[in-house]
Amino acid sequence: MKRIVLILLAGIGLASCSSTYKSYPVEYAPNDINKTTFYYSVPTTTEVVFDVTFIKTIRQKGVFANQSNLLGVKNVITEDEVKYEVKDIKISSQAKTSPVQQFALILNSDKVNVMQSPQGTLESINFVERKHHPKPQFNLNIEQESEPNIISQKTIEPIQTSIAAKPIFENLLQQKGMLEKVNFTAADAVKKIEQLRERQIEILSGGLEGTYINTTVDYMYKQLDEIIDGYVALFTGTETIVEETRSFTLTPLKPIIAEEDLVLPLNNSPIPLLARFHTNNQTEIFKKNTVKAINPNPPAEINISEIKVEGIEGVYSAVPEVVLISVETPNKTFSNRVEINQYGLIRAITTKNKNIEFNPNTGVIKSIR
Repeated sequence: MKRIVLILLAGIGLASCSSTYKSYPVEYAPNDINKTTFYYSVPTTTEVVFDVTFIKTIRQKGVFANQSNLLGVKNVITEDEVKYEVKDIKISSQAKTSPVQQFALILNSDKVNVMQSPQGTLESINFVERKHHPKPQFNLNIEQESEPNIISQKTIEPIQTSIAAKPIFENLLQQKGMLEKVNFTAADAVKKIEQLRERQIEILSGGLEGTYINTTVDYMYKQLDEIIDGYVALFTGTETIVEETRSFTLTPLKPIIAEEDLVLPLNNSPIPLLARFHTNNQTEIFKKNTVKAINPNPPAEINISEIKVEGIEGVYSAVPEVVLISVETPNKTFSNRVEINQYGLIRAITTKNKNIEFNPNTGVIKSIR
């Protein structure tokens, strides 16, 4: 009897030391209907996002630009043009929905709580008491269509009035007798400016009724100033400066020759911009530093190509490479270091009986405890 009890205790001890969960590549996952299985993905592709803020200068030629000598003005705009200048570039990254690698996580214990993101990546693996054990959730998404690498763009443009609609509106007003078409020449504009300036002198001298109050004088003078500026603009033209932000995305592939930088254009940019992905081969350094930071006793890592059919007592996670990205402009070079999954690798890591937190967007392990 004592021998039987000892055998039972030993069996319980071995069971308690066994793995509480295992991971398999989807194609090697056993079909065990008696165990809870989570199908999770690890993103293999990262998009790099460039949020570019431009200073847009719109210069429009005045209708009387060729007769500016009548007014004696300088700095006349002789042709319409639009110029762009880069004010700021923010470089960041975001996970791309496809392609992904799929894995199966099979639970050997009812004390494990697995949380997944809507995209099917892991958020956390935690050990809980039986009474807090949540109802298991399943997320099977083995097959996903691969999308081609596309450089996408979104643009925030200022609202512009339709030019084609203006003549129609003017014709309607003319038909109703509400708008009169007159010939207004450069000489007429000069005469109007002179009249308005004489009016300003009268206001300042107090020759007009109601202009004895300083605030009224100032207000009326400024109003006439604005009207005069409008007439002067018929000769000099107008210049409008606005800020405009556009976003561009690139999906870089690691260069075949590792020592070479990758240079890609930001397509559809109003001015030519090139993004340079500097080669630094930091995957191994980043991987070691990350493991040391999250766990003083790093778990053993296994090469995926050497994994056997019986699975691993842990999980699969992404180890992106930290890549320096820069965009050079005539006035300044903008740069940032971002993590790119396709430059890195996917690792299998033994995490038996460990609580793990993931970055659900990249598949990177944030902490092990």
